[in-house]
Amino acid sequence: MISEEEKVKDASQMLGIGSVLIATVAFGVTFALPGGYRADDHINGGTPTLVGRYTFDAFMMANALAFICSSIATIGLMFSGSSMVKLVSRQINLRTSVFFVSSSLTSLAAAFALGVYMVLAPVAHDTAIAVCAFTPLAVLYRNSEFLVKLGILARPLRLRVGLTRAIKKISSIIFITMLKELWPFILIFGWAAIAR
Repeated sequence: MISEEEKVKDASQMLGIGSVLIATVAFGVTFALPGGYRADDHINGGTPTLVGRYTFDAFMMANALAFICSSIATIGLMFSGSSMVKLVSRQINLRTSVFFVSSSLTSLAAAFALGVYMVLAPVAHDTAIAVCAFTPLAVLYRNSEFLVKLGILARPLRLRVGLTRAIKKISSIIFITMLKELWPFILIFGWAAIAR
């Protein structure tokens, strides 16, 4: 039988790979921006060509959030994978890191969609919209098990507490989960609106 310490260590190693990859991609994108840079002879030479657009501000916030969340997760995973740290602390760091890896994936998906939209919209608007519409499937897939369990829970809950209370309970569960999973979108698009 596998001990709890081994489970935490294995999970930390696996999540650590994904977390570091997300941080690496987000860091690299910061210096290879969509649209490129203005020529040096321009009054603002060396600055991004798409700066000042809503989508650019949202893209930069999404990318920065992906990097920050994955960096926080990586630090937590280093602690959760260390046998020198107490098991309870390792478990807390692992749970916290799972949340931040999840948030960094959401942010990276948003950055991807926004980057594609900025580059394609002027020449292939329909394709840009299609990419933006399909990108959230990664977030939905990550939560597919939760959605299936909620669907299974709905009928017994309705029979036990009645339709009205079941709808209220399931609605509150969905709302809290959406807030937990989609908070990066609120920050990303909220910041872009404020920055304008």
